[in-house]
Amino acid sequence: MGPVRKALTPAEIESAEENLFRSARGIVREKPEFPWHRDQFGAITASREESSQALAVSFFVTIESLRSCDAIFARWNKHFELEYAGPWKLYPEYTVPKSLLGEPRPTQIDVLAEGGGGLILFECKFTEKDGGGCSQPNPLADGAHKGQRQCNGNYEEQVNPINDIRARCALTGKGIRYWDLVPEVMNVDARIDHIKCPFKGGTYQWMRNLVAARALSRSLDRPSAFVLVYADGAFPIAEKLRRPDWSGFLDSIRGRAVPFRSASYQQLLALAVDEATPSDRGVLRDMGAWMEARFLAVDED
Repeated sequence: MGPVRKALTPAEIESAEENLFRSARGIVREKPEFPWHRDQFGAITASREESSQALAVSFFVTIESLRSCDAIFARWNKHFELEYAGPWKLYPEYTVPKSLLGEPRPTQIDVLAEGGGGLILFECKFTEKDGGGCSQPNPLADGAHKGQRQCNGNYEEQVNPINDIRARCALTGKGIRYWDLVPEVMNVDARIDHIKCPFKGGTYQWMRNLVAARALSRSLDRPSAFVLVYADGAFPIAEKLRRPDWSGFLDSIRGRAVPFRSASYQQLLALAVDEATPSDRGVLRDMGAWMEARFLAVDED
């Protein structure tokens, strides 16, 4: 599943609006080009209670609409131990320019926050079990090469049987430049073999976000950070972050060029309420009630 730029039908517009928090509903009609997620059958997912995209859009579009937005981001920066100044502009579903990483299908950032003194890339999760994985070790599902794998699961010199290109990483062989930036954002040496690939499983998506943050930092000449936002409670990502093995991933990025932080929607909302004006505080509390009702409904399912 991914973002597809396909115009919404009148019925889809109505269902998406109904599923967003009221302060964010304007985006549906004001931005007809917005890349709403669709499932494998082509159905829009933002109309579903469990939609991570609907939750992220509702939260961040509402924050940006508030007079207190810059004050809220200042408080978040303090919480994240960052020193990025505003004013702030938010870009939901921001597409990383192809030229930066050489991706045929560019990385899509859930929310890019651009301040006068830095960039924050937000990756937002709700009911997902983990980050997205790399497709290269998976057998191709169809076509002339059905059943073949483009990678053996290790970072070592190998030949991709689909294009006959020799490289340590099938993506590198395709001109995708993740490994050019990996050593800058992770304590991983790109010059040596790794048995197994260090980006097996969900770590692959965190790596992509980190290298995207680094590439944007270089391109726009300002520091960048990556923040993983999740719904706290009995949800897979929240549970993942509480497990002891998560510290291994944190060790792999410690001291590198892009700070990594994580925070729950509930934490960010509480900090926002503290900094908001009285009128904005009322909107935020309403949104908090809307979110909690959604978390409870999805958790009960």
